[in-house]
Amino acid sequence: MASRDHHEEALTAYRLLAKDPLLGWTARMREADSLARMNRNDDAIAVLKALSAERPERTDAVTRLGDIYRYAKRYDEAIPAYTTALERIGAPQERHWPLLYARAMSYEKTKQWPQAEADLQTALTLRPDEASLLNFLGYSWIDRGEHLDKARAMVERAVELRPRDGYIVDSLGWALYKLGDFEGAVAKLERAVELKPGDPTINDHLGDAYWRAGRRNEARFQWMRALRNADEDTDKAGIQAKLDEGLADRKAAAK
Repeated sequence: MASRDHHEEALTAYRLLAKDPLLGWTARMREADSLARMNRNDDAIAVLKALSAERPERTDAVTRLGDIYRYAKRYDEAIPAYTTALERIGAPQERHWPLLYARAMSYEKTKQWPQAEADLQTALTLRPDEASLLNFLGYSWIDRGEHLDKARAMVERAVELRPRDGYIVDSLGWALYKLGDFEGAVAKLERAVELKPGDPTINDHLGDAYWRAGRRNEARFQWMRALRNADEDTDKAGIQAKLDEGLADRKAAAK
C-alpha cells in the first residue's frame, strides 16, 4: 500500500503491528516514513523521537529523524540529530560515511563550513573513492577559491567514477574555470548541460565560461536559460546583472 502511495491504509496496517515483538520496530519506522511522504513531518518527527528515546543504543531512528529535518530544510535541527547518531556509533566505520555526508550538507547549509569540511574529510578517510564525497569537498574548495589543484584532482577522480553525472562534470568544468582554463571549462560545462539541461546553476556556469572565452551571445543565452529554470537557491539578481552588464573585467574583479 505504501509503495502505491496509499499511505492512510498503510498507516492502519503499521499501527496494528506496533506492539508486535518482532515487527513492531520496523512497522513504526515505516509509519514515520509514510507520515513524511504525506507531508506530515511533525507527526513523523514525534514517532522517531519516541523511538530514539526508547532504544538509545540504536541509530536508525535518530538518523532518519535527521533526514526528515534535512529534507524539510530544517538544517539547524538536523545537525543535533546526526550528531546524536554519531555519538552513539563511537568510532565511525566505512559504512557510516553517509551519516557524515548528511551532517556535512546540513553544516554547509547553515554556513558552518569548517565543520562541514571536517566531516567530509573524515568521511573520505573511511571511503576515499566515493564520488559524492570527492565532488562535494572538491567543488566547495573550488567555489571558495581554496586548494584548487587538489580540488581539481578530486573532482577529476569523481568524474572518472561517475562520468554521466552532470553535477560532477559541472564541478570539473567550474574547477577549470576557476583555474583560468576557459576553453577547457567550456568543453566540460557543455557536457554537463547535455547531461542536466534544466539545471540553473550549470547553465549559469556555462554562461560565465562562454563570456570569458569571448562568446558573449552564447553567454547571454545560457544566463537566460538559467533564469528561466531558476529555483529558490538561484541568485536571480546576480544572473540578471550579468545579462545587463556582462562579467566584470577579471583584473577589476580581482581588486
